[in-house]
Amino acid sequence: MDRPLATILAIVTLLCLFVWVLHDADKIDGIQPTVPPEPPQEQIIKVTATAFNIYGHDANGIDYGPGYVIISTESEIPLYSLLDIDICGEAQALGVSDRLAKDEIKIWYNAPSDIPMFGTQTAYVRIIGKGDMPCQLNE
Repeated sequence: MDRPLATILAIVTLLCLFVWVLHDADKIDGIQPTVPPEPPQEQIIKVTATAFNIYGHDANGIDYGPGYVIISTESEIPLYSLLDIDICGEAQALGVSDRLAKDEIKIWYNAPSDIPMFGTQTAYVRIIGKGDMPCQLNE
């Protein structure tokens, strides 16, 4: 007989708690559901791309090679940005040139004999991150 009394007492306690929560719901600091922040809009930049192939290093001591991209000094692409370029894959903006138009880039191309076939192409560049300045040569 002690068991039914404990059950009734538990039900009454739960009912009182329920009534209290309903009555004081506006006073309780509840955890508000959080909405995750919107991911940043991907910035895709339409550019004119030409190829180049030079071995060696630039004025900053950075080696030319795969993934090396030269951007305009007026480009919307920040220097050292990590890029995804639709016509060649991942790259990094490692150099600037004042001879390029705002929407023009030069891409280091591995096959010197194929550069004339590369010509000038429209490319779409997506900035995928901020890169660090590469190590420089000690001279």
